[in-house]
Amino acid sequence: MTKIEGQKDLNYYLNLHWTYKLEWDDEDQIYVVSIAELKGCMSHGKTIEEASYMIKDALKSYISSMLEDNEEIPEPPKPEEYKGRIAYRTTSGRHYRIAKKAVAERKSISKLIDDLIDKGLASS
Repeated sequence: MTKIEGQKDLNYYLNLHWTYKLEWDDEDQIYVVSIAELKGCMSHGKTIEEASYMIKDALKSYISSMLEDNEEIPEPPKPEEYKGRIAYRTTSGRHYRIAKKAVAERKSISKLIDDLIDKGLASS
C-alpha cells in the first residue's frame, strides 16, 4: 500500500492515546483487554502484563487491516478539543446539597464537583 501525502499511517495510529479497558474473566481465568474506540479490538492474557503486551499486537493488526481496506478509523478524543466548560443542570434540591457540602469543605461548588467526578472516575 502506497502512502498518500498527508495520509495518516500505521505509526500515527499506534501512537494515539487509546482508551484501554482491562477486565478479569472469572470463567476463563484470564484478563481481557479492549480498546474502547475500536469495536472488536481486544486480546487477553493470563497476567496483566501479558494482556497489555497482546493488545499492542491486536491494535497493530486491527489498524493495519482497516488501512488496507481503506476504512475510516475512529480516533480517541484529543485533550486540546476540550476547554473545561460543561453545562450541567440538576434539581434545586441537589444544587442545595452540593452548595452545603462545598461550604462545609471550604471549596467552591466547581471544585467540589471536580473532586467528586475525579473520585468516581478513579473507581471506574
